[in-house]
Order: sequence, then structure tokens, then C-alpha cells
Amino acid sequence: MSVEVKMMSFNIRIRMERDGANCLDNRREKLIAVIRNEAPDLIGFQEVQDASLKWLSEALPEYTFLGYGRGEHYRGEFAPIAFRTERFALLGFDQKWLSFSERKPASAIKGLDQSVCPRVYTHADLLLRGTHTPFSFYNVHTDNQGPLVCLAECTLLLHDAATHGLPFVMTGDFNARPDEPCISMIRETNEELGTQDLTANLAPTFHGFGKVEKIKIDYIFSNLPADPARSYAVPDDDSCGCYYSDHNAVCAYVTIEE
Repeated sequence: MSVEVKMMSFNIRIRMERDGANCLDNRREKLIAVIRNEAPDLIGFQEVQDASLKWLSEALPEYTFLGYGRGEHYRGEFAPIAFRTERFALLGFDQKWLSFSERKPASAIKGLDQSVCPRVYTHADLLLRGTHTPFSFYNVHTDNQGPLVCLAECTLLLHDAATHGLPFVMTGDFNARPDEPCISMIRETNEELGTQDLTANLAPTFHGFGKVEKIKIDYIFSNLPADPARSYAVPDDDSCGCYYSDHNAVCAYVTIEE
């Protein structure tokens, strides 16, 4: 018998006063409403800061949040994960920098088209209560500067998943369109790792608060049994004066054997 698990990847957009009506202060209730309405079991967040983690965890006490800042003193923006505490047992947690000094805060890959921002991924090993199949949950926000560093970062992420050896879920804002090298590389691990792009059929997910041409850069990958046809993006509009984010949250389902 199998049990269904719902996942969400959600870039909430950092607090920027220049966003005006779409500043995070004005979007908080809409953002929380998206999570409550969708009720995912697992969430991979991007662009979370210390203050936003505080109110997210206060508004959503049914979730356990894991992760910390990517900066030199473990502060600043990061990519936490959240899981429903009553559904999962936490077997292990880790956060690494996407660099060749993965334990060094604020480290990054040098010599490529890397931005000034360090990048991290968050990883938890979880056991769905009532089952005997642990799995890994990875969440990432790769660099937005260029394709070479994104490819290198995704290589580090995939290497971790492959060597760790557990079935996995990966959520994230990969800052890459479906035809770019890093996404093609992840999809090509289907034969070796069984990876599926559960969001392959989704429309573009980033809209910049309706100010730019929409592009798809948000993904959910997994090698657990899944039906990609059930995946979807959570719609939004600015009819209330603001969007819930400049990205659409994306959702997918996997099944885990008891």
C-alpha cells in the first residue's frame, strides 16, 4: 500500500521596499493563505530572511522549519525547508554552501559567472510516520548570474543526492529555463537515478509581479513514484492590490510505500 505526499516549491520574494504595493509587508496574509489553502506536506522555500522565517513559523505552527542564513555569520537570505511535524520523523538535517568549501559560510564557486551572492541548499532525511522508507528532501536556490555556475551548483547538488543513496525530492528556484544546461543535466539523470521532472508540463512560473515576460524557473524533481500530470502552479493576480509573490508556488505529489 502507498501513501501520498504533497510537495510545494515557493519563492516568497525577499522584503524590498522598492516593490511598493508588492512589498512583503503587504503580501504576508496572501502568502500564508496560499500555504493554508494548499496544505502541502513538504515545502521548499526560497528568498526567506530571518524576520520572515519568524512570522512564517508563528503563522504555521504545524510545520517544522529547518535552515539558516547563507551569510558569513549564518544570517541573511536562505532556502529553508518545512515539513508537517505530525506526518514525518526527522532522521537528519544538513545545509551546505554550493562551493568547494561546502562548510564555509558565505563561500561560493570562484572563476565562473557567479554573482556576489553565496548559494546554499538545505537537506533533511525524513521518515513518513507509519512507513519504513526514509527519503531525502533537498531545497535549493541556485545562482541567477549565468549558466555555467548554475550547472556547477546543480552538479554538486546531484552528487550529494546520488552518493547519499536515499530516494529524493528536490524543490527549488533554479534560475534556469527548461532548455538550459543545468535543467537538461538533471533530467538526464533519469536513467541513472530515476529522476523525473514533476513540473515538466507547467507553464512559466516567474512573472515579476506582472512586470516582465513570464518564464519557468521553479521546479520539483524526484525519483519517488509520481504522476507529473497532477502537478500545478498556484494561480494569482493583483486584484487585491498585490500579488502573493513574484513567483507562482508549484505543487506536486509523490507516493511512498508503507
